[in-house]
Amino acid sequence: MSADELVISSLSAGYPGRDVIRAITLAPIRSGQVTALVGPNAAGKSTLLRAISGVLPATGDVLFKGRNLLRLSPRSRAALLGFMPQNVPQGAGLSVLEGMLSALHVGGSTSADPIIDQAVRVLEQVGIMDIALRPFSGLSGGQRQLASLAQSIVRSPPLLLLDEPTSALDLGHQLDVMNLVRAYVAKDRIAIVVLHDLSFAARWADNIVVMAEGKLQAAGPPESAITPAILQSVYGVRARVERCSRGCLQVIVDGRVGDSSEGA
Repeated sequence: MSADELVISSLSAGYPGRDVIRAITLAPIRSGQVTALVGPNAAGKSTLLRAISGVLPATGDVLFKGRNLLRLSPRSRAALLGFMPQNVPQGAGLSVLEGMLSALHVGGSTSADPIIDQAVRVLEQVGIMDIALRPFSGLSGGQRQLASLAQSIVRSPPLLLLDEPTSALDLGHQLDVMNLVRAYVAKDRIAIVVLHDLSFAARWADNIVVMAEGKLQAAGPPESAITPAILQSVYGVRARVERCSRGCLQVIVDGRVGDSSEGA
């Protein structure tokens, strides 16, 4: 196992009295790659990210950079990963820039001038410098999402966990975010991203992990993980998986399993 790989073995997590994910084991995730987590609602995708990040207590092993993330202190873990949650908090009056500086302090940075410069660079990179001084509570859902993304990457962590980073964004900003993620992992980093749009996931991810009911259903390159049989089993739909004129996989849903109509 390479130290730059993320290895997840027998990972289980949940809430008091209720397991959500059970004994998840994945093939090693290599640096330089984007892995998309997909699956129906309540499949366990967000729980898996929360378990990896340490937000949610978990059992099993999450090995990265020669260390088990589940055994690290919050400060040590913060040096290795950035986590963007699905539900972005409104921030209790903090401005976007103040949130960025707080994230840098959590990561161990203490000198004021360098961290301000670093925060400004990332705000410009994400394209939200114009809202730097605005409070989180006054932002739209899409703006909060972009601000949360900026917070998650400001420390340049080698492991990036993003829970539905494009859900509140228009098409142009979705493109911007995924271009940024691809550029980010190109610097020998790893990104795990929860996405709902399967065609979108197939376009941007190197690997797809399909989950349902807290269990792994399929994993691998898009063409092997997204198939009509898997879509029928996991989503209960009749679907075609075809390539567009540019060679990208497209998922076309024709109907529910058992529904005789041909409309989609």
